[in-house]
Amino acid sequence: MLQLLLVSNLLLWEYVVSVPVCLDIEEYNKLTIEELFDRAIIKAQYTSNLTRQMSEEFDENFAKSLGYKDRNSSTCHTASLATPENIEQIQQTQLDDLLKVMISISRAWYHPLEHLVNAVAALKGAFETMWLKVKEVEEKNQELLKEIKEILVRVHPGAEENVYPAWMGLAEVRSANEDTHHFALSNLFRCLHSDTVKVATYLEILKCRVIHNNNC
Repeated sequence: MLQLLLVSNLLLWEYVVSVPVCLDIEEYNKLTIEELFDRAIIKAQYTSNLTRQMSEEFDENFAKSLGYKDRNSSTCHTASLATPENIEQIQQTQLDDLLKVMISISRAWYHPLEHLVNAVAALKGAFETMWLKVKEVEEKNQELLKEIKEILVRVHPGAEENVYPAWMGLAEVRSANEDTHHFALSNLFRCLHSDTVKVATYLEILKCRVIHNNNC
């Protein structure tokens, strides 16, 4: 019965529609908004670079047998999020909405990264450096999420987070079929890199709007 209650609570959390922004801001309260942006941007760019390295390393070593077109045809689990796709759309998006999108993206990767860490650790032939990179990205994603939340609190006090999409790819990641398993991991790495690039880009443009009044 206890296990059933825990599973039930987890499912309710996965599909939560709106979550109040509430976090301990003690470590940030001495930082200016510009310093917060600088910290977040550096972290986002570093994370994006790591995810690119991981994706290239995985495909080079484990996804050679998978067709390039097939590997890039799968939809990312964050595709349901309405995200601006170019500078003009980003500029037209409200500040709080753009921050909420970034928060939704980061939250949507919480569980996939958790399972990606375990999957790479169990991957035959994987280098320890790959696992260390995945583990670091998992940690950086959580740190970045806190920093973006704090920026949102500063620019829009009392704001609530948007819904974030649930990830439904665990069965493929755990598949005993090697091609299915490798395809799922390759797609996760590709989507992760794409999303980290988005977050880094949004933060840079948002800093320009908030701190420099678009004079960058």
